[in-house]
Amino acid sequence: MSGPFTNEQLDMLYGKAADPVYFMKQQGTGFVYAWVNPVCNEIFGVDLTGTTVEQSMRKDLMLEIHKQYRIAIKRNSRHLYRDYSLFSDRGTAMETELTPLVHEGTQYVLAVTRDVTAQKKIEEDYLFYQSLVQNSVDPMLMISADFTILDMNPAYEKTFGVLKQEWVGRNYENIPQDKQKLFETGKLLLESSSNNHQTSSIFLKRIKSNGREARFSASYSLIKEDGIVRAFHVVFRELTNELLLKHELKRTENILESYKDALNYAALVLIWDISGMIEFANDNFKKLTGFDSSELIGMKIETIGRAILTKQELAHLQTVLNKGQIWRGSLRSINKNGQPFWVDATIIPLLDVEGRIYQVLSILFDITDRKVMEEQLHHMAYHDPLTNLPNRRMMVKHFKDMAKDSSKTKELVAVLYIDGDKFKHINDQYGHEIGDEFIHQFARALERSIRKRDVAARIGGDEFLILLPGISPFNSRKQIAGIIQRIQETLKKGWVIDGQQFSPTCSIGSALYPNDGVDFDNLMKKADHALYEAKKKGVGLVCFHGEK
Repeated sequence: MSGPFTNEQLDMLYGKAADPVYFMKQQGTGFVYAWVNPVCNEIFGVDLTGTTVEQSMRKDLMLEIHKQYRIAIKRNSRHLYRDYSLFSDRGTAMETELTPLVHEGTQYVLAVTRDVTAQKKIEEDYLFYQSLVQNSVDPMLMISADFTILDMNPAYEKTFGVLKQEWVGRNYENIPQDKQKLFETGKLLLESSSNNHQTSSIFLKRIKSNGREARFSASYSLIKEDGIVRAFHVVFRELTNELLLKHELKRTENILESYKDALNYAALVLIWDISGMIEFANDNFKKLTGFDSSELIGMKIETIGRAILTKQELAHLQTVLNKGQIWRGSLRSINKNGQPFWVDATIIPLLDVEGRIYQVLSILFDITDRKVMEEQLHHMAYHDPLTNLPNRRMMVKHFKDMAKDSSKTKELVAVLYIDGDKFKHINDQYGHEIGDEFIHQFARALERSIRKRDVAARIGGDEFLILLPGISPFNSRKQIAGIIQRIQETLKKGWVIDGQQFSPTCSIGSALYPNDGVDFDNLMKKADHALYEAKKKGVGLVCFHGEK
Protein backbone atom coordinates (compact mmCIF):
# COMPACT_ATOMS: atom_id res chain seq x y z
CA MET A 1 0.00 0.00 0.00
CA SER A 2 1.08 3.60 -0.72
CA GLY A 3 -0.93 5.24 2.05
CA PRO A 4 -4.61 5.52 1.05
CA PHE A 5 -3.91 3.95 -2.37
CA THR A 6 -2.41 0.71 -3.57
CA ASN A 7 0.43 0.81 -6.06
CA GLU A 8 -1.90 -0.90 -8.53
CA GLN A 9 -4.42 1.93 -8.24
CA LEU A 10 -1.71 4.56 -8.80
CA ASP A 11 -0.31 2.57 -11.74
CA MET A 12 -3.79 2.41 -13.30
CA LEU A 13 -4.34 6.17 -12.98
CA TYR A 14 -0.89 7.61 -13.66
CA GLY A 15 1.33 4.79 -14.94
CA LYS A 16 0.97 5.89 -18.58
CA ALA A 17 0.76 9.64 -17.89
CA ALA A 18 3.14 11.75 -19.99
CA ASP A 19 3.72 14.14 -17.07
CA PRO A 20 5.84 13.30 -14.01
CA VAL A 21 3.69 12.21 -11.04
CA TYR A 22 5.08 11.83 -7.50
CA PHE A 23 3.24 10.44 -4.46
CA MET A 24 5.15 11.74 -1.43
CA LYS A 25 5.06 10.64 2.20
CA GLN A 26 6.06 13.06 4.96
CA GLN A 27 8.84 11.66 7.13
CA GLY A 28 10.11 13.87 9.93
CA THR A 29 10.88 17.28 8.44
CA GLY A 30 11.31 15.87 4.93
CA PHE A 31 9.48 13.87 2.28
CA VAL A 32 10.02 10.37 0.85
CA TYR A 33 8.98 9.18 -2.63
CA ALA A 34 6.26 6.59 -1.80
CA TRP A 35 5.45 6.02 -5.50
CA VAL A 36 6.48 7.62 -8.80
CA ASN A 37 5.39 6.93 -12.37
CA PRO A 38 7.85 5.68 -15.03
CA VAL A 39 8.38 9.19 -16.45
CA CYS A 40 10.01 10.28 -13.16
CA ASN A 41 12.50 7.42 -13.25
CA GLU A 42 13.35 8.26 -16.87
CA ILE A 43 14.03 11.89 -15.94
CA PHE A 44 16.25 11.06 -12.95
CA GLY A 45 17.79 7.89 -14.38
CA VAL A 46 17.17 5.93 -11.17
CA ASP A 47 14.23 4.49 -9.27
CA LEU A 48 13.26 7.22 -6.77
CA THR A 49 10.95 5.01 -4.68
CA GLY A 50 12.05 5.03 -1.03
CA THR A 51 14.53 7.90 -1.44
CA THR A 52 14.09 11.40 -0.04
CA VAL A 53 13.84 14.76 -1.79
CA GLU A 54 17.13 15.72 -0.17
CA GLN A 55 18.86 12.78 -1.85
CA SER A 56 17.54 13.56 -5.33
CA MET A 57 17.62 17.37 -5.58
CA ARG A 58 20.04 20.28 -5.25
CA LYS A 59 19.67 22.03 -1.92
CA ASP A 60 18.04 25.15 -3.39
CA LEU A 61 15.45 23.05 -5.29
CA MET A 62 14.85 20.85 -2.25
CA LEU A 63 14.16 23.88 -0.05
CA GLU A 64 11.70 25.31 -2.60
CA ILE A 65 9.87 21.96 -2.96
CA HIS A 66 9.61 21.59 0.83
CA LYS A 67 8.25 25.14 1.03
CA GLN A 68 5.52 24.48 -1.57
CA TYR A 69 4.57 21.12 0.01
CA ARG A 70 4.12 22.80 3.38
CA ILE A 71 1.95 25.53 1.85
CA ALA A 72 -0.36 22.85 0.38
CA ILE A 73 -0.46 20.96 3.71
CA LYS A 74 -1.19 24.13 5.70
CA ARG A 75 -4.02 25.11 3.34
CA ASN A 76 -5.27 21.50 3.23
CA SER A 77 -6.32 22.03 -0.38
CA ARG A 78 -4.89 21.76 -3.87
CA HIS A 79 -2.01 24.17 -4.47
CA LEU A 80 -0.55 25.21 -7.85
CA TYR A 81 2.92 26.70 -8.17
CA ARG A 82 5.31 27.62 -10.96
CA ASP A 83 9.08 27.46 -11.10
CA TYR A 84 9.28 30.47 -13.46
CA SER A 85 8.25 34.08 -14.00
CA LEU A 86 6.97 35.61 -17.23
CA PHE A 87 9.73 37.13 -19.41
CA SER A 88 12.40 35.23 -17.45
CA ASP A 89 15.44 33.86 -19.31
CA ARG A 90 14.87 30.21 -18.35
CA GLY A 91 14.53 27.85 -21.29
CA THR A 92 11.93 25.63 -19.63
CA ALA A 93 8.91 26.40 -17.50
CA MET A 94 7.30 23.86 -15.17
CA GLU A 95 4.05 23.99 -13.20
CA THR A 96 3.15 21.60 -10.38
CA GLU A 97 -0.25 20.86 -8.79
CA LEU A 98 -0.09 19.53 -5.22
CA THR A 99 -2.92 17.62 -3.50
CA PRO A 100 -2.44 16.93 0.27
CA LEU A 101 -3.94 13.76 1.80
CA VAL A 102 -3.90 12.35 5.33
CA HIS A 103 -4.12 8.60 5.92
CA GLU A 104 -4.03 7.00 9.38
CA GLY A 105 -2.28 10.05 10.83
CA THR A 106 0.40 10.21 8.11
CA GLN A 107 0.64 13.16 5.70
CA TYR A 108 0.91 12.49 1.95
CA VAL A 109 1.19 14.83 -1.05
CA LEU A 110 0.30 13.95 -4.67
CA ALA A 111 2.39 16.09 -7.06
CA VAL A 112 1.67 16.31 -10.83
CA THR A 113 4.23 18.34 -12.81
CA ARG A 114 3.58 19.74 -16.30
CA ASP A 115 5.90 21.35 -18.85
CA VAL A 116 4.21 24.68 -19.68
CA THR A 117 7.06 26.23 -21.69
CA ALA A 118 4.85 26.70 -24.76
CA GLN A 119 2.07 28.23 -22.66
CA LYS A 120 4.56 30.65 -21.05
CA LYS A 121 5.61 31.83 -24.50
CA ILE A 122 1.97 32.34 -25.51
CA GLU A 123 1.29 34.48 -22.43
CA GLU A 124 4.43 36.52 -23.06
CA ASP A 125 3.57 36.99 -26.74
CA TYR A 126 0.05 38.16 -25.92
CA LEU A 127 1.16 40.60 -23.26
CA PHE A 128 3.96 41.95 -25.44
CA TYR A 129 1.59 42.33 -28.36
CA GLN A 130 -1.06 44.13 -26.30
CA SER A 131 1.58 46.45 -24.85
CA LEU A 132 2.76 47.18 -28.39
CA VAL A 133 -0.73 47.94 -29.67
CA GLN A 134 -2.12 49.96 -26.77
CA ASN A 135 0.98 52.05 -26.16
CA SER A 136 1.96 52.56 -29.79
CA VAL A 137 1.88 56.07 -31.22
CA ASP A 138 0.96 54.49 -34.57
CA PRO A 139 -2.73 54.01 -35.40
CA MET A 140 -3.71 50.32 -35.49
CA LEU A 141 -6.91 48.67 -36.71
CA MET A 142 -8.23 45.08 -36.65
CA ILE A 143 -10.63 44.17 -39.48
CA SER A 144 -12.32 40.80 -40.06
CA ALA A 145 -12.14 39.04 -43.43
CA ASP A 146 -15.72 40.10 -44.22
CA PHE A 147 -14.76 43.64 -43.24
CA THR A 148 -16.25 43.97 -39.80
CA ILE A 149 -14.30 46.37 -37.59
CA LEU A 150 -13.02 44.30 -34.65
CA ASP A 151 -10.73 46.68 -32.76
CA MET A 152 -8.72 49.92 -32.91
CA ASN A 153 -6.12 51.37 -30.57
CA PRO A 154 -6.25 54.83 -28.90
CA ALA A 155 -3.76 56.22 -31.44
CA TYR A 156 -6.20 55.38 -34.28
CA GLU A 157 -9.04 57.17 -32.51
CA LYS A 158 -6.89 60.24 -31.85
CA THR A 159 -5.30 60.43 -35.31
CA PHE A 160 -8.48 60.09 -37.34
CA GLY A 161 -11.02 61.53 -34.92
CA VAL A 162 -13.19 58.44 -34.50
CA LEU A 163 -14.58 56.77 -31.37
CA LYS A 164 -14.01 53.04 -30.89
CA GLN A 165 -17.40 52.34 -29.30
CA GLU A 166 -19.21 53.83 -32.32
CA TRP A 167 -17.52 51.64 -34.93
CA VAL A 168 -16.38 48.32 -33.43
CA GLY A 169 -18.71 45.54 -34.57
CA ARG A 170 -19.96 47.42 -37.64
CA ASN A 171 -19.59 46.00 -41.14
CA TYR A 172 -18.38 48.14 -44.06
CA GLU A 173 -21.73 47.72 -45.78
CA ASN A 174 -23.44 49.32 -42.77
CA ILE A 175 -21.18 52.39 -42.58
CA PRO A 176 -22.94 55.56 -43.76
CA GLN A 177 -21.66 56.75 -47.14
CA ASP A 178 -20.38 60.05 -45.76
CA LYS A 179 -18.22 58.10 -43.28
CA GLN A 180 -16.91 55.39 -45.61
CA LYS A 181 -13.84 57.46 -46.42
CA LEU A 182 -12.73 57.01 -42.81
CA PHE A 183 -12.48 53.26 -43.32
CA GLU A 184 -11.63 52.92 -47.01
CA THR A 185 -8.48 51.06 -45.95
CA GLY A 186 -10.51 47.92 -45.39
CA LYS A 187 -11.93 47.95 -48.90
CA LEU A 188 -8.47 48.44 -50.37
CA LEU A 189 -7.10 45.57 -48.32
CA LEU A 190 -9.83 43.19 -49.46
CA GLU A 191 -9.18 44.13 -53.09
CA SER A 192 -5.39 43.79 -52.92
CA SER A 193 -4.82 40.91 -50.44
CA SER A 194 -4.18 37.30 -51.40
CA ASN A 195 -3.94 34.12 -49.35
CA ASN A 196 -0.55 33.56 -50.96
CA HIS A 197 0.92 36.66 -49.33
CA GLN A 198 1.26 36.80 -45.57
CA THR A 199 1.95 40.52 -45.30
CA SER A 200 1.81 43.53 -47.57
CA SER A 201 1.58 47.32 -47.59
CA ILE A 202 -0.50 49.93 -49.38
CA PHE A 203 -0.14 53.70 -49.57
CA LEU A 204 -3.05 56.09 -49.19
CA LYS A 205 -4.06 59.61 -48.24
CA ARG A 206 -6.24 60.28 -45.23
CA ILE A 207 -7.69 63.36 -43.53
CA LYS A 208 -6.49 63.55 -39.92
CA SER A 209 -8.61 64.78 -37.02
CA ASN A 210 -6.99 68.23 -37.32
CA GLY A 211 -8.35 68.52 -40.90
CA ARG A 212 -4.93 68.18 -42.55
CA GLU A 213 -4.45 65.62 -45.33
CA ALA A 214 -1.51 63.29 -44.77
CA ARG A 215 0.06 60.40 -46.67
CA PHE A 216 0.21 57.06 -44.85
CA SER A 217 1.61 53.62 -45.39
CA ALA A 218 -0.79 50.94 -44.16
CA SER A 219 1.05 47.71 -43.40
CA TYR A 220 -1.28 44.81 -42.90
CA SER A 221 -0.81 41.29 -41.63
CA LEU A 222 -3.17 38.41 -42.34
CA ILE A 223 -4.47 36.42 -39.38
CA LYS A 224 -5.22 32.87 -40.49
CA GLU A 225 -6.70 29.75 -38.96
CA ASP A 226 -6.37 26.44 -40.82
CA GLY A 227 -5.12 28.31 -43.86
CA ILE A 228 -8.18 30.58 -44.01
CA VAL A 229 -7.85 34.37 -43.64
CA ARG A 230 -9.91 35.42 -40.60
CA ALA A 231 -8.81 39.05 -40.14
CA PHE A 232 -6.35 41.80 -41.04
CA HIS A 233 -4.24 43.70 -38.55
CA VAL A 234 -3.34 47.10 -39.97
CA VAL A 235 -0.59 49.47 -38.81
CA PHE A 236 -0.61 53.05 -40.16
CA ARG A 237 2.61 55.06 -40.41
CA GLU A 238 2.63 58.68 -41.52
CA LEU A 239 5.21 59.06 -44.32
CA THR A 240 8.04 61.32 -43.19
CA ASN A 241 11.24 59.41 -43.86
CA GLU A 242 10.47 56.53 -46.23
CA LEU A 243 13.70 54.57 -45.64
CA LEU A 244 13.20 54.61 -41.88
CA LEU A 245 9.53 53.84 -42.42
CA LYS A 246 10.24 50.66 -44.41
CA HIS A 247 12.61 49.43 -41.71
CA GLU A 248 10.07 50.06 -38.95
CA LEU A 249 7.28 48.49 -40.99
CA LYS A 250 9.28 45.29 -41.36
CA ARG A 251 9.88 45.12 -37.61
CA THR A 252 6.18 45.62 -36.93
CA GLU A 253 5.25 42.93 -39.46
CA ASN A 254 7.58 40.43 -37.76
CA ILE A 255 6.04 41.15 -34.36
CA LEU A 256 2.54 40.71 -35.78
CA GLU A 257 3.57 37.42 -37.37
CA SER A 258 4.72 36.17 -33.96
CA TYR A 259 1.36 37.20 -32.51
CA LYS A 260 -0.51 35.25 -35.18
CA ASP A 261 1.58 32.16 -34.55
CA ALA A 262 0.79 32.36 -30.84
CA LEU A 263 -2.91 32.87 -31.56
CA ASN A 264 -3.17 29.85 -33.84
CA TYR A 265 -1.05 27.63 -31.60
CA ALA A 266 -3.22 28.04 -28.52
CA ALA A 267 -5.72 25.24 -28.03
CA LEU A 268 -8.65 27.56 -27.31
CA VAL A 269 -8.59 31.36 -27.39
CA LEU A 270 -11.47 33.61 -26.32
CA ILE A 271 -11.69 37.41 -26.02
CA TRP A 272 -14.59 39.31 -24.44
CA ASP A 273 -15.20 42.94 -23.53
CA ILE A 274 -15.80 44.31 -20.04
CA SER A 275 -19.55 43.69 -20.38
CA GLY A 276 -18.90 39.98 -21.03
CA MET A 277 -19.72 40.13 -24.77
CA ILE A 278 -17.54 37.70 -26.76
CA GLU A 279 -15.56 39.44 -29.50
CA PHE A 280 -13.27 36.64 -30.72
CA ALA A 281 -13.13 32.82 -30.53
CA ASN A 282 -10.91 30.49 -32.53
CA ASP A 283 -12.26 27.41 -34.28
CA ASN A 284 -10.84 25.00 -31.69
CA PHE A 285 -13.81 25.77 -29.41
CA LYS A 286 -16.24 23.59 -31.39
CA LYS A 287 -14.69 20.25 -30.41
CA LEU A 288 -14.74 20.99 -26.68
CA THR A 289 -17.81 23.22 -26.24
CA GLY A 290 -19.98 22.28 -29.23
CA PHE A 291 -20.16 25.94 -30.32
CA ASP A 292 -18.92 27.16 -33.71
CA SER A 293 -16.68 30.20 -33.42
CA SER A 294 -19.21 32.13 -35.52
CA GLU A 295 -21.95 31.28 -32.98
CA LEU A 296 -19.91 32.65 -30.11
CA ILE A 297 -19.32 36.15 -31.47
CA GLY A 298 -21.81 38.48 -29.80
CA MET A 299 -22.81 35.97 -27.10
CA LYS A 300 -22.36 36.63 -23.38
CA ILE A 301 -19.48 34.72 -21.80
CA GLU A 302 -21.77 33.21 -19.14
CA THR A 303 -23.85 31.56 -21.88
CA ILE A 304 -21.06 29.11 -22.66
CA GLY A 305 -18.98 29.41 -19.51
CA ARG A 306 -21.17 28.60 -16.54
CA ALA A 307 -17.90 27.94 -14.72
CA ILE A 308 -18.51 26.41 -11.32
CA LEU A 309 -16.73 28.76 -8.93
CA THR A 310 -17.39 29.55 -5.28
CA LYS A 311 -18.09 33.15 -4.36
CA GLN A 312 -14.64 33.32 -2.76
CA GLU A 313 -12.93 31.99 -5.90
CA LEU A 314 -14.87 34.35 -8.15
CA ALA A 315 -14.04 37.32 -5.92
CA HIS A 316 -10.35 36.34 -5.97
CA LEU A 317 -10.38 36.07 -9.78
CA GLN A 318 -11.98 39.50 -10.14
CA THR A 319 -9.51 41.02 -7.68
CA VAL A 320 -6.57 39.64 -9.64
CA LEU A 321 -7.92 40.92 -12.97
CA ASN A 322 -8.78 44.35 -11.53
CA LYS A 323 -5.12 44.70 -10.54
CA GLY A 324 -4.15 44.13 -14.16
CA GLN A 325 -2.62 40.75 -13.28
CA ILE A 326 -2.89 37.36 -14.97
CA TRP A 327 -5.12 34.69 -13.35
CA ARG A 328 -4.15 31.03 -13.66
CA GLY A 329 -6.21 28.06 -12.59
CA SER A 330 -8.57 25.22 -13.50
CA LEU A 331 -12.24 25.76 -14.34
CA ARG A 332 -15.14 23.33 -14.71
CA SER A 333 -17.66 24.35 -17.39
CA ILE A 334 -20.65 22.97 -19.28
CA ASN A 335 -20.69 22.44 -23.05
CA LYS A 336 -23.56 23.09 -25.47
CA ASN A 337 -25.12 19.69 -24.71
CA GLY A 338 -24.89 20.12 -20.93
CA GLN A 339 -21.86 17.85 -20.49
CA PRO A 340 -19.12 18.99 -18.10
CA PHE A 341 -15.53 19.62 -19.14
CA TRP A 342 -12.40 20.99 -17.44
CA VAL A 343 -9.94 23.55 -18.80
CA ASP A 344 -6.62 24.87 -17.60
CA ALA A 345 -7.16 28.62 -17.95
CA THR A 346 -4.89 31.63 -18.30
CA ILE A 347 -7.04 34.77 -18.09
CA ILE A 348 -5.36 38.05 -19.00
CA PRO A 349 -6.82 41.56 -18.54
CA LEU A 350 -6.01 43.79 -21.52
CA LEU A 351 -5.44 47.41 -20.50
CA ASP A 352 -5.69 50.64 -22.44
CA VAL A 353 -3.16 53.49 -22.22
CA GLU A 354 -4.91 54.80 -19.10
CA GLY A 355 -4.59 51.43 -17.37
CA ARG A 356 -8.27 50.53 -17.62
CA ILE A 357 -9.44 47.06 -18.59
CA TYR A 358 -11.20 47.11 -21.96
CA GLN A 359 -11.00 43.41 -22.87
CA VAL A 360 -10.31 40.05 -21.23
CA LEU A 361 -8.31 37.36 -23.00
CA SER A 362 -8.46 33.69 -22.00
CA ILE A 363 -6.16 30.90 -23.22
CA LEU A 364 -7.60 27.47 -22.42
CA PHE A 365 -6.30 23.91 -22.57
CA ASP A 366 -8.54 20.83 -22.24
CA ILE A 367 -7.61 18.88 -19.06
CA THR A 368 -10.84 16.87 -18.74
CA ASP A 369 -9.09 13.47 -18.83
CA ARG A 370 -6.67 14.49 -16.08
CA LYS A 371 -9.49 15.78 -13.87
CA VAL A 372 -11.50 12.58 -14.37
CA MET A 373 -8.49 10.58 -13.15
CA GLU A 374 -8.12 12.86 -10.13
CA GLU A 375 -11.81 12.45 -9.28
CA GLN A 376 -11.45 8.66 -9.53
CA LEU A 377 -8.44 8.81 -7.22
CA HIS A 378 -10.32 10.99 -4.73
CA HIS A 379 -13.32 8.63 -4.84
CA MET A 380 -11.11 5.60 -4.13
CA ALA A 381 -9.53 7.40 -1.17
CA TYR A 382 -12.88 8.02 0.52
CA HIS A 383 -15.02 5.03 -0.47
CA ASP A 384 -15.11 1.31 0.25
CA PRO A 385 -14.22 -0.57 -2.99
CA LEU A 386 -16.62 -3.51 -2.38
CA THR A 387 -19.82 -1.61 -1.52
CA ASN A 388 -18.96 1.87 -2.92
CA LEU A 389 -20.20 3.27 0.40
CA PRO A 390 -18.19 6.03 2.11
CA ASN A 391 -15.35 4.80 4.32
CA ARG A 392 -14.37 6.02 7.78
CA ARG A 393 -12.34 8.98 6.39
CA MET A 394 -15.38 10.25 4.52
CA MET A 395 -17.62 9.80 7.56
CA VAL A 396 -15.33 12.10 9.55
CA LYS A 397 -16.01 14.81 6.95
CA HIS A 398 -19.78 14.18 7.00
CA PHE A 399 -19.83 14.26 10.80
CA LYS A 400 -18.07 17.64 10.93
CA ASP A 401 -20.67 19.12 8.56
CA MET A 402 -23.57 17.59 10.48
CA ALA A 403 -22.17 18.77 13.83
CA LYS A 404 -21.82 22.29 12.46
CA ASP A 405 -25.46 22.29 11.31
CA SER A 406 -26.53 20.79 14.64
CA SER A 407 -25.00 23.71 16.54
CA LYS A 408 -27.28 26.05 14.55
CA THR A 409 -30.52 24.02 14.61
CA LYS A 410 -30.08 22.49 18.11
CA GLU A 411 -31.08 19.14 16.61
CA LEU A 412 -29.16 15.94 17.42
CA VAL A 413 -27.04 13.60 15.30
CA ALA A 414 -27.43 9.86 15.93
CA VAL A 415 -24.55 7.43 15.36
CA LEU A 416 -25.62 3.84 14.57
CA TYR A 417 -22.91 1.18 14.84
CA ILE A 418 -24.18 -1.91 12.95
CA ASP A 419 -22.73 -5.41 13.04
CA GLY A 420 -24.10 -8.25 10.91
CA ASP A 421 -25.17 -11.30 12.89
CA LYS A 422 -23.35 -14.54 12.04
CA PHE A 423 -21.93 -13.23 8.74
CA LYS A 424 -18.83 -15.41 8.99
CA HIS A 425 -20.74 -18.58 8.09
CA ILE A 426 -21.71 -17.02 4.70
CA ASN A 427 -18.10 -17.12 3.53
CA ASP A 428 -17.50 -20.49 5.17
CA GLN A 429 -20.59 -22.11 3.61
CA TYR A 430 -20.87 -20.38 0.21
CA GLY A 431 -17.38 -19.05 -0.54
CA HIS A 432 -15.90 -15.58 -0.79
CA GLU A 433 -17.49 -14.66 -4.13
CA ILE A 434 -21.02 -15.02 -2.76
CA GLY A 435 -19.80 -13.56 0.54
CA ASP A 436 -18.71 -10.38 -1.25
CA GLU A 437 -22.04 -10.13 -3.10
CA PHE A 438 -23.83 -10.66 0.23
CA ILE A 439 -21.95 -7.67 1.77
CA HIS A 440 -22.76 -5.61 -1.34
CA GLN A 441 -26.48 -6.39 -1.06
CA PHE A 442 -26.42 -5.69 2.69
CA ALA A 443 -25.04 -2.20 1.93
CA ARG A 444 -27.78 -1.57 -0.64
CA ALA A 445 -30.42 -2.64 1.92
CA LEU A 446 -29.08 -0.08 4.40
CA GLU A 447 -29.23 2.65 1.75
CA ARG A 448 -32.85 1.79 0.93
CA SER A 449 -33.83 1.98 4.59
CA ILE A 450 -32.47 5.42 5.51
CA ARG A 451 -33.51 8.96 4.62
CA LYS A 452 -31.87 11.01 1.83
CA ARG A 453 -29.89 13.15 4.25
CA ASP A 454 -28.61 10.14 6.24
CA VAL A 455 -25.22 8.63 5.37
CA ALA A 456 -24.21 4.95 5.56
CA ALA A 457 -20.59 3.72 5.51
CA ARG A 458 -18.73 0.45 5.66
CA ILE A 459 -15.91 0.61 8.21
CA GLY A 460 -14.71 -2.99 8.05
CA GLY A 461 -15.67 -6.62 7.39
CA ASP A 462 -19.32 -6.83 8.43
CA GLU A 463 -19.36 -3.54 10.36
CA PHE A 464 -21.27 -0.49 9.13
CA LEU A 465 -21.87 3.01 10.44
CA ILE A 466 -24.87 5.29 9.83
CA LEU A 467 -25.12 9.00 10.68
CA LEU A 468 -28.65 10.36 11.23
CA PRO A 469 -28.80 14.18 11.35
CA GLY A 470 -31.87 16.26 12.22
CA ILE A 471 -32.98 14.17 15.23
CA SER A 472 -35.39 16.03 17.49
CA PRO A 473 -34.18 16.35 21.11
CA PHE A 474 -37.77 15.78 22.32
CA ASN A 475 -38.51 12.38 20.74
CA SER A 476 -35.10 11.17 19.64
CA ARG A 477 -35.63 7.54 20.69
CA LYS A 478 -38.87 7.31 18.70
CA GLN A 479 -37.27 8.80 15.54
CA ILE A 480 -34.23 6.55 15.73
CA ALA A 481 -36.34 3.49 16.49
CA GLY A 482 -38.46 4.16 13.40
CA ILE A 483 -35.38 4.20 11.14
CA ILE A 484 -33.97 1.07 12.80
CA GLN A 485 -37.30 -0.69 12.27
CA ARG A 486 -37.13 0.09 8.53
CA ILE A 487 -33.60 -1.35 8.42
CA GLN A 488 -34.70 -4.56 10.12
CA GLU A 489 -37.77 -4.92 7.87
CA THR A 490 -35.70 -4.41 4.72
CA LEU A 491 -33.16 -7.00 5.87
CA LYS A 492 -36.00 -9.42 6.69
CA LYS A 493 -37.26 -9.19 3.09
CA GLY A 494 -33.71 -10.07 2.08
CA TRP A 495 -32.40 -10.89 -1.39
CA VAL A 496 -31.49 -13.82 -3.65
CA ILE A 497 -27.97 -14.74 -4.74
CA ASP A 498 -27.50 -17.71 -7.12
CA GLY A 499 -30.94 -19.01 -6.21
CA GLN A 500 -30.29 -18.81 -2.46
CA GLN A 501 -32.53 -16.58 -0.30
CA PHE A 502 -30.75 -14.52 2.37
CA SER A 503 -32.65 -12.69 5.14
CA PRO A 504 -29.98 -11.53 7.61
CA THR A 505 -30.31 -9.78 10.95
CA CYS A 506 -28.01 -7.26 12.57
CA SER A 507 -27.23 -5.86 16.01
CA ILE A 508 -27.13 -2.10 16.49
CA GLY A 509 -25.59 0.23 19.04
CA SER A 510 -26.47 3.93 19.15
CA ALA A 511 -25.02 7.15 20.59
CA LEU A 512 -26.14 10.78 20.25
CA TYR A 513 -24.31 14.00 19.45
CA PRO A 514 -23.89 16.13 21.52
CA ASN A 515 -25.64 14.37 24.45
CA ASP A 516 -23.18 11.45 24.58
CA GLY A 517 -20.11 13.30 23.30
CA VAL A 518 -18.85 15.84 20.77
CA ASP A 519 -15.83 13.97 19.39
CA PHE A 520 -16.40 11.56 16.46
CA ASP A 521 -14.03 8.86 17.72
CA ASN A 522 -15.52 9.05 21.21
CA LEU A 523 -19.07 8.72 19.87
CA MET A 524 -18.05 5.72 17.76
CA LYS A 525 -16.57 4.03 20.85
CA LYS A 526 -19.77 4.63 22.80
CA ALA A 527 -21.94 3.33 19.98
CA ASP A 528 -19.61 0.32 19.69
CA HIS A 529 -19.94 -0.34 23.43
CA ALA A 530 -23.74 -0.14 23.13
CA LEU A 531 -23.49 -2.63 20.24
CA TYR A 532 -21.50 -4.97 22.49
CA GLU A 533 -24.26 -4.80 25.12
CA ALA A 534 -26.87 -5.58 22.44
CA LYS A 535 -24.97 -8.64 21.17
CA LYS A 536 -24.60 -9.98 24.72
CA LYS A 537 -28.41 -10.25 24.85
CA GLY A 538 -28.80 -12.07 21.52
CA VAL A 539 -29.13 -11.27 17.79
CA GLY A 540 -31.12 -8.63 15.93
CA LEU A 541 -31.26 -6.37 19.00
CA VAL A 542 -30.66 -2.65 19.60
CA CYS A 543 -29.03 -0.91 22.54
CA PHE A 544 -28.64 2.82 23.20
CA HIS A 545 -25.62 4.28 24.99
CA GLY A 546 -26.07 4.01 28.76
CA GLU A 547 -28.43 1.04 28.58
CA LYS A 548 -27.55 -2.37 30.04
